[in-house]
Formats: sequence, structure tokens, C-alpha cells
Amino acid sequence: MTGIQKFRSDIQRIIKHERAENNGRYDTEKVCTKIMEHFEASCTCPGNLSGAVADYWKSRYIDSSTAPSEEPVQGNVDKLSAMLSFLESGGEDEDLLDSRDWKELAQLVSYEAESLPIEILQQLMSVLLSHHAV
Repeated sequence: MTGIQKFRSDIQRIIKHERAENNGRYDTEKVCTKIMEHFEASCTCPGNLSGAVADYWKSRYIDSSTAPSEEPVQGNVDKLSAMLSFLESGGEDEDLLDSRDWKELAQLVSYEAESLPIEILQQLMSVLLSHHAV
């Protein structure tokens, strides 16, 4: 099992656990907060970049959902997993991200560039260039 697969599995456990603890009631905000915290803890990228990426994911895919009580749906979990893969230079599922995602990730990386080690910044920028985001 890869790190990204484990991350997805952990998210499913978070969702299942939340439902079980609350007699089937589901609090999307609480679940998403736990998922975002897990995302940040799972990311080895230093600085605030992982938090900014998690905030972007929630804003774009959860807060704007037409069915917020069902979030996060598997497609949105996959998007977050792809973002983690990008930050971890894993290359998994990056095709799940669209051009808007890549452009936003490029802005977030640029904003956090000063706090990132040069090797990590170079890796991230290389991926962003390959997706025509910069």
C-alpha cells in the first residue's frame, strides 16, 4: 500500500468513525476539519503550504458543493489525495487535478517559496511547469 492509498484509507476511517460516533448523523464541517488536519500531518512538506492547500481544497470542492451533507464524496477525496501526492512528489493521481487546481497550487507554492527548502521548491516547480501552471 502506498502512502497515498493509506491516506485515502485513513480518510474513509475518519468518515466511518464520525458516523458511528454520532448515531449515523454526519457533520461535514467536523469531518472536513479532521481530514484537513490529517492531510497536514501526513504531508512532509515544511512550512504552511500543506495548510494552504487543504484550505484551497475545502473552499473549492467542499464549500461550493451542491450537496454539502454528502461531502466529501470520493471524487473530492481523490482530489485531495492527488494534492498530497503533488506535495510529496509521488506523482500518483496528478491527472485528477485540472488546470485551475494547478494554477492555484502554483500560486500557493509561490507564496510559500521563501519558507521551502530549495530542493523541495525545485521539485514542486518542476511538476508545476510540466502541467503548464507557471
